[in-house]
Amino acid sequence: MERVKIRNHHRPGRAFTLVETLIALAFLASATGVALKMHQTQMNFDRVAMQRLTDQLAIENLAEQLSTVVDSELTDTATRLAEESATHISVEPFESGSKSGWHVTITIESPSGPLTHHLWRLEGEA
Repeated sequence: MERVKIRNHHRPGRAFTLVETLIALAFLASATGVALKMHQTQMNFDRVAMQRLTDQLAIENLAEQLSTVVDSELTDTATRLAEESATHISVEPFESGSKSGWHVTITIESPSGPLTHHLWRLEGEA
């Protein structure tokens, strides 16, 4: 009877061991966690930036509305708009040389801090 030699072509040490596989999976899990945290941080930044832009547009809209109001109704209209929009609007008279008018300050509290818009109106402009 002839003996058949069975050769083992698998050389020890050439395959990944369980420890190497676990280390690779741990690295992959860590990298995924870091990527998710970075994504969450970017999403939070974008949300705050969008809210700030929305608040800035609201302030500019109020300033545009106040720029078309006649002088005699400016204070009353500013008070009404402040109550409707939950902003703070102050109207203060000023004089500069031969010119006089009103300094209108519109302030809103945004999540990233207060936003302020200044509107200078010379007497008789509207």
